Amino acid sequence: MASTIACCSADYNSSMNGIDEVIRTMDTGGARPIATDGYGQSPDRLQRFGNLLQRRQEAVRGIQWTVVALYLLLLLLPALTALTPEADPSLMRLTTWVEMLFWGVWWPGVVFSVMLFGQFWCGLLCPDGTLTECASRHGRAWKIPLRLRWAGWPLLAFTLLSAVQNSIGADGLPPLTLLLGGTSLAALLSGYCYARGKRIWCRYLCPAGAAFSLLSRCAAVHFKVDRSAWDAARRPLPRPVDCPQLLDVRRLAGNAECSMCGRCSGHRNAVALAHRAASSELENLTPTEARPRDAFAICFVLIGVGFSALHGAGGLVQRGWPNEGMTLNAALDGTLALLLNAALLGGGLLALLLIGTKGDRARAALLSYSLIPLGGVALTLGAFDHAAVIGGRLGLTPGSLLPALRTLLIAAGVLWSLKIGHRLIGALPAERGRSRAGSFAAVAAAAAWMAWCS
Repeated sequence: MASTIACCSADYNSSMNGIDEVIRTMDTGGARPIATDGYGQSPDRLQRFGNLLQRRQEAVRGIQWTVVALYLLLLLLPALTALTPEADPSLMRLTTWVEMLFWGVWWPGVVFSVMLFGQFWCGLLCPDGTLTECASRHGRAWKIPLRLRWAGWPLLAFTLLSAVQNSIGADGLPPLTLLLGGTSLAALLSGYCYARGKRIWCRYLCPAGAAFSLLSRCAAVHFKVDRSAWDAARRPLPRPVDCPQLLDVRRLAGNAECSMCGRCSGHRNAVALAHRAASSELENLTPTEARPRDAFAICFVLIGVGFSALHGAGGLVQRGWPNEGMTLNAALDGTLALLLNAALLGGGLLALLLIGTKGDRARAALLSYSLIPLGGVALTLGAFDHAAVIGGRLGLTPGSLLPALRTLLIAAGVLWSLKIGHRLIGALPAERGRSRAGSFAAVAAAAAWMAWCS
């Protein structure tokens, strides 16, 4: 394990040399001429950016390790300061600022970036992704067991971490350090044990991946694969894509599993970073494509658990950490309260959809996708609430800014969800359209309930 960490350090030093290459090649696109899009036309800016990511992976890795260094600094320094008996007051103030920036800037920024642009954070900047891939390049490379591929692991992990955060107040430090540091260690260990040079953690285990895979389907950017151009590629064929997510790029049809790392861009002149209408991936779904597992994840995990954890009573953080009043029974009470709230909220949303669709499970599952924007808004508002409480300890008051921002985000989320619901219902076959009004009323009622709860 020590050798793996040493190799990761070497990767950091070697990849830092590539950062300047990005600056030198942004205007020229690199020394090689940019390939056409397969139809003899020059690629647009998005496609050129995707091709740049593919060609300058060394520079990308340099940026990734810079993010890792900053992440470790912000995670460990405030925690060590908080545990020091006679810490300097200025350092304690730094700890509070880090907490506020985490909840008020970083988390909302990541959520909105995923909703608008896909999982670029995951593929390019996430420190856990960098650590797990580095460990995988120098690890044991065991075969991935079938039990590790279970689709429920990210949902379970997201629920457990949310329960811990709600129960022991992990939005403060050092519990925040324990949680984030624990997930980073798990990412490092999973990479060290399984596959070679891949991101097993990101594909099968990451707790945030449970939410991001859903939110990214709203994005207006994606890697588009032209199957005809792929199959018609001239020989000799290029080397296969080194996809860290172990995806079959040829059959890539959406953003749910793609981390947007850019390594497949330009492959066979068939893969390109492209613009699309926001939420078009959701609006074009059919009842046969809707998965009950996704409906459960949206209603009970993304909205139920995520909303309850961030909008609940705040766990025991208000009593401080560590604190003799933070007992096991109190932690269990907080966990049970979270799960109960999640079950009531998620079950209520699903019940509304089933009532509006007259018990049609396939249609109810389909309409649940329309609630994804509101789920992202709920996660963001909860983070802003935490940041406002923490800012109060610094003497900062949001005044009327936070209520105005809350109103704006809720209105945007409701309209976005209603738009998706309207498109989904309008595209249903005529013979299944007898209860379109009821279906839309169910989506509207679910959106209104979410808005009221927020």
